[in-house]
Amino acid sequence: MAAAAGVLAMTVPIAWAYRAPMLTLAVLLAAAVLNGLVFGSMVRCGGTLPALLYATACAGARPWSRRTALCIVLALMAAVAQAFSDPNLGPGFLIFGVPAILAFCVVGRLAGQRLEAIADLRRRNADLAAQRERTAALSAMVERERVTGDLDALLRLNLDRISAAARNGHHATASPDRPADPELARAAFTEIEACGRDSLSMIRALIQDLRHQTAAGP
Repeated sequence: MAAAAGVLAMTVPIAWAYRAPMLTLAVLLAAAVLNGLVFGSMVRCGGTLPALLYATACAGARPWSRRTALCIVLALMAAVAQAFSDPNLGPGFLIFGVPAILAFCVVGRLAGQRLEAIADLRRRNADLAAQRERTAALSAMVERERVTGDLDALLRLNLDRISAAARNGHHATASPDRPADPELARAAFTEIEACGRDSLSMIRALIQDLRHQTAAGP
């Protein structure tokens, strides 16, 4: 009973195999060696092979380095320990076990590359979305600057017209050296009124445009 519980305990490290594959493989190796030393060939530990292969795949999922090579060595040593301690496996198991471990390592690397590609694509999409937001904000700022500049130019023009019309109206009034000119005064006031209406219309159009841009967002 204790031996069976010990074999089942050998599969516990699989819980952190993805985060720490080297530690998992080291624990599986130590458990396989202890099983062979304590129980010998009485207890079969071949049931832990799926955990060993999974941990090997997790080790291969990361970019290959010296740690990956060390994980492969640990996995191979664990397979050897299990082959010699489990009578159902035997040394002949290594003919298939070693290629299986290497194959799972390669499969893990392929899966890792796919995950890395997905993460890179998500990161690029996020960067692209941020770039689009910055471009939209810059475009809105440029448009507001353009509208403000156009309004300033038109207001200056209308103010010049109003000033000129006011001077004409002043000249149309009576003075000691000339009589009043009602037609000229009327035309001057009409011009001032038209310029005022034009300025008011432009200001209203600007406000509506700015409100539309604010509601639409950058």
